[in-house]
Amino acid sequence: MLGIILCDDDPFILKIIREQIEQILSEHCIDSRIICVSSNYKQVLAFLKKYPNDYLYFLDLDFGSNEFNGIDIAKQIRAVAPASKVVFVTNHHALAIDVLKSGVEPFGFIEKTTDIRKMKRSCHQYIYLAAQSLSMKKEKENQRMVFLKPGADEVIEVPVADILYVEAVKTKSHCICYHTINGSSITVRESIEHAMEELGDGFIRSHRSVIVQISHIIGMENSMIRLINGTDVPCSFRQRKKIKGVIYGKEQ
Repeated sequence: MLGIILCDDDPFILKIIREQIEQILSEHCIDSRIICVSSNYKQVLAFLKKYPNDYLYFLDLDFGSNEFNGIDIAKQIRAVAPASKVVFVTNHHALAIDVLKSGVEPFGFIEKTTDIRKMKRSCHQYIYLAAQSLSMKKEKENQRMVFLKPGADEVIEVPVADILYVEAVKTKSHCICYHTINGSSITVRESIEHAMEELGDGFIRSHRSVIVQISHIIGMENSMIRLINGTDVPCSFRQRKKIKGVIYGKEQ
């Protein structure tokens, strides 16, 4: 879930943004909710200290006569949660240039205006983008990875879902090569048996020297398996019936 925090010293603007965001979340069924609303940035920082996480902030850029402005507050937020997304709300365009010069890297800007529909569109845009970013982050975190060592001091992290097939390297003793969807070929000193053990479910040994990912198989002709990128890999006579059953859903 995407947590949203609102902070503005203008009660009118704070009320408008809150109402518009609540409408957006209700109308578009976005997995998000407002978790903190305040006109005092110290309350927001206290909330973050108590519940540290990466949130989406709609933050006033100019806090009037306060000792801190939005840039200072954003820096404190990033010190606790570096991946936080800060959208500055302002009617001082000159201050927006200061933000860009500060290195804070804002997620965006919203203009304070009496045009409620315009503010709502802007809020919706940033909520949508932040929710998408969070979804992609979670997807990446949930991906199963393998760690390959092509060299003594080199480790490559590869998503298991990207592996097309693994084959023994004929020209190098005790070496195998991982082939991926994006065209990479990574050779490591390892046995085909160990690779099969590491990859586990979702893979099948089609030949004594080849492992293929089942979900990437699109067909089979004679002794060759066709993969989604057009590559053909061998299938032993002993495994043909089993592989056809995997592809076509029944024993051939």
